Amino acid sequence: MEIKNKLIELDLNSENTVVIGSGILNALNLRENKDIDVVVTEEKYKELSDNSRFRKEQNHGREILNDDLFEIGTSWTVVGENWKFDDLLNHSITIDGVRYNTVEFLLDAKRRWIADGEGRQKDIDDVKLMEQYLSGLK
Repeated sequence: MEIKNKLIELDLNSENTVVIGSGILNALNLRENKDIDVVVTEEKYKELSDNSRFRKEQNHGREILNDDLFEIGTSWTVVGENWKFDDLLNHSITIDGVRYNTVEFLLDAKRRWIADGEGRQKDIDDVKLMEQYLSGLK
């Protein structure tokens, strides 16, 4: 999936958006993803919430904007904390102008989900992919 062009359509960029979850796996050509989950600044969220393209929904107790391709929120509750855009900056990397959570951050999150019994087969497969990727960097 070409994430960058989809973000540009909504004026989402590295200054107001962090692509969370498996988006980094797509960016590194480890696997394709089917949707784009993002955390945006409060200002960008308010702007997008006026867009009729999106439905307001609840996900894990937080309001998100959803349109079947994008899931947009102002935070991500993972690894025991509620991470807002500014919090994620220290755990992100920019690739081709798009800011993503780091592989290490996602690996930690998915390992915790698995340990807590919340992991899906997809998460188990992703952990293996990330471990192979990171071992190849050493």
